[in-house]
Formats: sequence, structure tokens, C-alpha cells
Amino acid sequence: MSYVLTANTPPPIVIHLDSQSSGVQQLETGKTTNFIYSLTEPVVIPDHMNMLISLHTATIPYSFYNVRSGVNNQLDISIDGVDITSLVLEEGNYSANGLKNLIKTHMELEASITTFDISYTRETLKFKIFFTGSATSVVFKNTSSCLDLLGFTSSGKTFTGKTLGNAVSSDNAVDLNDAIHGLYVRQNLATRGTLDTSQGIFSNILARIPITTNAGGIIFFTPSSNQHETMISVPLIQTIGIRITDDKHRTIDLNGLHFQLSIKLSYIHKEKLREGVPRLNRQIIKTIVDEEEEKLKIKERKRRPKKK
Repeated sequence: MSYVLTANTPPPIVIHLDSQSSGVQQLETGKTTNFIYSLTEPVVIPDHMNMLISLHTATIPYSFYNVRSGVNNQLDISIDGVDITSLVLEEGNYSANGLKNLIKTHMELEASITTFDISYTRETLKFKIFFTGSATSVVFKNTSSCLDLLGFTSSGKTFTGKTLGNAVSSDNAVDLNDAIHGLYVRQNLATRGTLDTSQGIFSNILARIPITTNAGGIIFFTPSSNQHETMISVPLIQTIGIRITDDKHRTIDLNGLHFQLSIKLSYIHKEKLREGVPRLNRQIIKTIVDEEEEKLKIKERKRRPKKK
């Protein structure tokens, strides 16, 4: 649909939000990326107008981890059919080499594997794993939360190789980002502006911010010509809720750091619905058109010269 913009349309409103402002109420303990902000001066929307909401700018520190507590840091294993206490990997931003060294350390110290060797092949983007010692088989169980991070399928993995030549490779390429391929900014004012395919329903996603910097940097978002806008149909905006999530709807943890973003609210006039022509009126119009066409045919016949 097209929006009716006229000279008497009020100018847009830009609201700058900072996650550490005094009016912010954090909704998850220890996380700055899920909050509600109460406006001291509410935004009133006239009866004859609606509003469009869009993400104007954002500045978010890349301080979240690829190995996250309670998300993907648990490795459940069994050795020769005997379950071993779950190994808990320390949170952090790991490279492929850093991750393999972390797992090697845990396997040798906590699982008592004499040598647990992991190599990373840049050409295939996969890990290769073998071990030595008295054990004959080691299983990464399907209950482990870090399988995607290591490139294994959800069914788990069994290792029996005792030499590098018999090493077992990851099933898939290693995904060090593990469901953080972009940041999703969600809000509480509109719930049907975007379709979230991960859940199959319309959602409250305001924008998706691509990650174009390395860990430790700053993620910037600036408006573009094809910026998405979502309609708001409420008479008053008193509170604004913001939540930043990963690809799987999980709240991002900035590890104590704060972020800033700006939301743009644009007024639009409501367009009256155009009523369709009633069926009776359509029949009357058709009759009139048919009569006029018949009159034209009669006139045309009268103009033709008579045959002698």
C-alpha cells in the first residue's frame, strides 16, 4: 500500500536510547540487551494518523562470546560405554586453534585420556580428532550443546582412531559464530512487521544488523535507502522495549557493556478504505453501458449510405 503524505504531516521523531540510561529497566539479570524504557514525555498519536517505526542508527560493542555459558559450552562424553561427568568449557571468544586446545585440555585432564589430539584443517574448515591410551572408543554424546560449534551433527560422534591416519573429521564445516551471524533488534510496539522463518510466524523483529567487524570491535548500523518500516496502530507510546538476540531468539550477552540505538517514528495519515461498487450498482452501470452502445450502433447504421 502507499502512504498518504501531505504538507500538514508532523515531522518524524527520533528517540535515542542508551541501555545505561536512568529510565531503563533491565529485564534479565546481568544482561544489558533486554530492557524497557519509560518515556518521561509520551508520544501521542492523533486519531487520524498512524506511525511507522524503523531502526535509525545503532552502536553495539562486539563483546559477546562464541562459547556461551548455558548455550553451547557443555560436552557430554562416554568412554568405552561409561558416561563421564559433563565437561564445561570456559566462556570466551575462541579461534579454531584456541577451541581445539581448550577441548584437548579438558579431555586429557578431566576425562583421563592419555593424549587427545585435535587438528584444524584450514582447507576443509574441519577438525580432525584421534586419541591414545587404554580406551578403545570415545563418544561425544548427542546431549552435548557444543556439537554445532565443533562441526558435528546432532546425533553425536564416536571416535576410535588411534593414529592421525585414522583420525575422524567433523561432519560439517566448523561454525565458530554458532548462531550469531547477525544481531536481531526486537521491540514491543509492533508484532507483525516481519516474518521470522526460525519460528514460522510474524514477529517483533525491527531490524537485522550484520556483523562486519571482529570480536572486540564496534558494530555500527546506519540507515539505507531501502530501510524497513513497520506500522504502529496505537494511540500512545509510553514505553519502548528493546531486546537484542541471536539467530535462534536467544538474548545476546554483552558481558557488562552497554549499547546505544536510535528509533525513528514517522507520522502518516490514515487512508480511508475505498468501498467497492455494490453489486446492484454494477448491474445498473452495465445496463447503461449496454444501452449507450446500442444507441451508437443505431447511429452508425443510419450514417451508412443506402444501397441503390
